[in-house]
Amino acid sequence: MMRKLFVAILLSVFLPCLTGSDAVTAAEKRIQKPTVAGSDTCDSWKDQILYFVLIDRFYNGNRSNDHEVDEKDLEGFHGGDIAGLIEKLDYLDRLGVTGIWLSPFFTNRPDRFYKQHAYHGYWPHDFWTVDRRFGTEEELVELRHQLQKRNHKLLLDMVVNHMGYNAPFIQTNPDWFNAGGEIKNWSDKEELVNRSIFGLPDFASQKPVVKTFFRLVARTWIEKLRPDGFRLDAVKHVPADFWRDFNANARRVGGKDFLLLGEYLNGDPVETRQVWNDGEFSTLFDFPLYYTMKAVFAAGGDCRQLASRLYYDRNYPDAGLLATFLDNHDLDRFITSCGGDRQKYALALAFLLTSRGVPVLTYGNENGLEGVHGKLPENRRSMVFDEDNELYRLTRDLIALRRGNDVLRRGLQCHIHADETALVYGRLTPDALAVVVINNGDQPREIACDFPFATAKKQKILEPALGANRALLRQGRLETFLPAKSFAVYLPASEPGFYEKAFRHWQRRYHHEKSWGMKKFTLKLKVDYLPEKAQMFVTGNCSELGNWDSGRKAVPMLPVADDEFEAPLKMPLGKIFECKCFYRVPDEKTGKMNTVWMEGDNFIGEVRETGSEYLHMSWQIK
Repeated sequence: MMRKLFVAILLSVFLPCLTGSDAVTAAEKRIQKPTVAGSDTCDSWKDQILYFVLIDRFYNGNRSNDHEVDEKDLEGFHGGDIAGLIEKLDYLDRLGVTGIWLSPFFTNRPDRFYKQHAYHGYWPHDFWTVDRRFGTEEELVELRHQLQKRNHKLLLDMVVNHMGYNAPFIQTNPDWFNAGGEIKNWSDKEELVNRSIFGLPDFASQKPVVKTFFRLVARTWIEKLRPDGFRLDAVKHVPADFWRDFNANARRVGGKDFLLLGEYLNGDPVETRQVWNDGEFSTLFDFPLYYTMKAVFAAGGDCRQLASRLYYDRNYPDAGLLATFLDNHDLDRFITSCGGDRQKYALALAFLLTSRGVPVLTYGNENGLEGVHGKLPENRRSMVFDEDNELYRLTRDLIALRRGNDVLRRGLQCHIHADETALVYGRLTPDALAVVVINNGDQPREIACDFPFATAKKQKILEPALGANRALLRQGRLETFLPAKSFAVYLPASEPGFYEKAFRHWQRRYHHEKSWGMKKFTLKLKVDYLPEKAQMFVTGNCSELGNWDSGRKAVPMLPVADDEFEAPLKMPLGKIFECKCFYRVPDEKTGKMNTVWMEGDNFIGEVRETGSEYLHMSWQIK
């Protein structure tokens, strides 16, 4: 109580004097901007496999702190606590994860808001104390101690955008909160930042007093628990200048390797990159890749979508630090998105744990915990511990393979081949190569493609390190036969430095897109009908195609016949891009130009060194 009183006095004396840049201390001004590109800052996180624990839904280790517990009530408390997590650390060790992302443990709203209890921890009332329903501060310290003994990371979940409904703090500090009401237009960025989410009291994060308050909150818990980083909630609802201030302070107190992982829920890679840089985060969750994995593995989409998404990696500060995931507590469970199909889900797990990025599992991912994120939080069911589960064994084996091979954790992601139902990619370091082949189709098939890497002279057959069937290497091609919905991971034998030349070659292209050269490439479109006076255009996700601009940057398509159009381009070798056609036609009454877009998925093209120099598209206009 005395400590809380001291903090209150400190805030009341000093915070009213803080305005604008005066809120930043001289020491904080000396902190350099984090170097996010070409830096070793937080690089060790590439070796981690993180595991999200929603405290209340994991395991009940201390019945004495139960309060209104009913495991059948999806909107109530289930009794999980910090003591239960400590008790289950051996289980997580056997699974192979290396770090815990812990849901918020702050004292939350004490009773229900309408039907829902604050079991999730995201309705804080007091940022300085531990909610007694989750445990005690002493248990948190013991958790940290146990994790350190295991050499495991701890990531704390920081909620800075809002407080819980009817928190007493709001009555004593009303000017710390925005008064604009709820968000109504979720496309309006100003509303997203300055209005409340579902009526939750929204901090006026632009104010110096609020920035300083959360600096103190962060400093307090860093000094008490010495965590390895923060998971930062609701990034899109807090202004960038707050994040820069908060992140600089956290690094100063926590150290240069202190991870600041932002949750920016947006599938646009361009916006993801911008937010990453503007807020000076260590990294963000990879929502763009999540949505693409969902489209390909859960919905049976074209595997070239994944190749296109990964091609964008060169534009991020460091794609190897992006936090990759299949689901979380705010999304449908991925296996539910797969319609309960465990084969589809297994492919997604294999991709997650063999691709670039820092994999983040949500509790229950290892045994296929199901549930929709809807009116009832079915995606937040209580944890089921089942080590005799086929998915558990697959997850454990994939984690062991990743942890046992540096190339799967840190290797450069190299595109080898993609078509409608197959994906082949490599992970490459100067010393090692991993090759992953995925058959996402409903039928068994042969997968054969050019293989751009040399292997040991006598090595003709590749045995799978995990997954189905061996592969054959001959005449510069890789050939294998995979059952429906299956994968294989190959680790060709090599000596130190064997792939040095290949690595430098791919690394150059990764950082300098045009280093492999340029090639003439033509987009061809066939249409069955076009209105009179219509003008045809194409745009796409790269500068050569106007970066999805439907205005002046769009590329005109030239008529070569009554029903055919072409757009000749020059593109870098190896480029993978997406595009879509549209036409402009004058309105008969007003004369203004109307834009009509092609329906359906984007077209995906690849500029290969050999093979077709065209992307053929067709449009049946209704």
